[in-house]
Amino acid sequence: MKAHNNLAVLIVTLLILLGFGLRLYHIDKLPYRGDEAFTIRHWVNEPLSDTLKNVATVDPHPPLAYALFRGWGQLFSDDEFIIRLLPALLNLLGIAALYALGKRIGGRAMGLIAALLWTLHPFQIWHAQDARNYAIWAGLSATGIWLALRAVEKRRLIDWGLYIIAGALAAYVYYLELFVLFSLNVYVLISYRHERSLLKRWIVAQVLIALILAPWYLQERLISGGGYTGTTGNSSISKLFTWFLPTLTFGSTLPQDITQIIWPLILVSLIIGGVLLYKQRMHRHVMFLIAIGVIPAILLSIVASRINVFTPRYILASSPAYLLLFVGLVIGVKSYRQFGGLRRFVPLILIVGWLGVALISLNNYYNNAAYAKSPGWDLLSEYLAHRVVPNDVIIQASADDAFDYYYERDELSARLERIPASPNESEAAIINRLQESSNNRESLWLIAQTNPDWPNAGIVERWLEENMQLVRKTSTGNLRIEQYMRPSVDASDYAGAPIATFEATAALVGADVLLPAEPTNELNIHLYWQPTQTTTDSLKVFVHLTGDMNPATNLPLWSQDDQFPLDGRIETTTWDVNTIYRDVYTLPLSDVPAGTYQLVVGFYHPETGERVMTTTNSDSAMIAEITLP
Repeated sequence: MKAHNNLAVLIVTLLILLGFGLRLYHIDKLPYRGDEAFTIRHWVNEPLSDTLKNVATVDPHPPLAYALFRGWGQLFSDDEFIIRLLPALLNLLGIAALYALGKRIGGRAMGLIAALLWTLHPFQIWHAQDARNYAIWAGLSATGIWLALRAVEKRRLIDWGLYIIAGALAAYVYYLELFVLFSLNVYVLISYRHERSLLKRWIVAQVLIALILAPWYLQERLISGGGYTGTTGNSSISKLFTWFLPTLTFGSTLPQDITQIIWPLILVSLIIGGVLLYKQRMHRHVMFLIAIGVIPAILLSIVASRINVFTPRYILASSPAYLLLFVGLVIGVKSYRQFGGLRRFVPLILIVGWLGVALISLNNYYNNAAYAKSPGWDLLSEYLAHRVVPNDVIIQASADDAFDYYYERDELSARLERIPASPNESEAAIINRLQESSNNRESLWLIAQTNPDWPNAGIVERWLEENMQLVRKTSTGNLRIEQYMRPSVDASDYAGAPIATFEATAALVGADVLLPAEPTNELNIHLYWQPTQTTTDSLKVFVHLTGDMNPATNLPLWSQDDQFPLDGRIETTTWDVNTIYRDVYTLPLSDVPAGTYQLVVGFYHPETGERVMTTTNSDSAMIAEITLP
């Protein structure tokens, strides 16, 4: 027996080390997402007293969550790796808790399998690498669930004391631990309704937990809600099965086609697992797991019918119930002789199948950009840091705290505006802010994307298209970047002396080659035309990148952009000779090797291809010689 215990302890220790490694792997690969950035800006970098006063109703969490991150950040730093290390470490509590919980319910084998599943659990790992309190809560809650079951069954004073401490700590890390506490109460009051002495001790324990929580939970500003309306969706019964169940079992990084297939299988597995445990005379334990797994989902659905809080992470603490019911299936098949020879193979097939799906989910999480938890906010900030000027305005369309964090960290010189600031901001308010931002500004930079579900999505884009000129369009880290300038051109925008004059057409009074090339591997060029007269035919402009002979075409041409002026919005037959036009061109560079090249521009007749000559008798004008790395 002692040898078996020692072996089990060794295995659990190895699982904790494995779990730690999985939670460290790629932990700082991606920049902070929006909620994480809010944590850093307000939980970590603001005094705790300010956070408790100002943030507790805006981003409502209990004080221990704020205090843990504030203390950790002050002790170390707000670096991605360091801050995410806190939830990664505390989530490991769940591995030991699942072993202890499984062992208490169904024996050592059940505990070890349950610990393995928590070790590799994709949704736990996702949150363990997230600078929020959900993974910490999940580890503490699992510990509290085990201690609650231990206290009810052993009934020793020390067990009651440990349960009270764990339950209070979990509730001080995340509010919805109240759902777990309520579920435990339902279980105990039903299962032990005839045992008055136990019920008295249980009620005393609940009263003590309530007294510990009361100083924070009973504040009037929290009870009234502070106006918080949530940031997710409303409740949906069907999504509890098609979204919550697969997410709480295998994470949120599975392809939709796999999710559609596995959720009925998960549901059937959990039901059969519960039935098999029930037949093994584990009546109370089955009720215990059902209470933990089902009641929080019901309570969340009720709350989400009023505010937008319907998302699986809010019942992350229910995942131990699903894992243990699944392990009940594995252990149950092995224990029943009625399964005959299948007893040897079915449990292995079940475990391998679970691990296979979990590994697919983990691989997507670690390596597939389509499932990345955050776009490249840091790369976006770095890009802008080298291009914006103090007289620019950056319009952050997604209202995401992550960009704000990197904007402050990189000390960008331009002014930052969130437009729209919320889903409820009116069109009139948005337009007024855009008009104010465009006054006397060098340019407006539109970054990221408004949530398509917001009623005011698209208003910013329409106004900019109608009132400003798009002079740059690119992206980095899947984030949109667009630069707009006023259509009217100032003399400061271009050089004084003309670069070239094309006969009976226009003078090229300025040219800007925007180096380095864009992250999309394109080169932007701005040309400034001063028309000298209108033309009989509508002429096209060409911008060519030339150099050594291109072996693909046997020409010195490597890239080009030919178009009517201003992308066809004006024509040389009708343009105004008293206006200077900014004309934007984009040259793809994906097939252009490193080297030195010339940029040449000119006009030609699109029907015949005949070029317009310059006053110096050339069919083009070279605007720059550039070197591409």
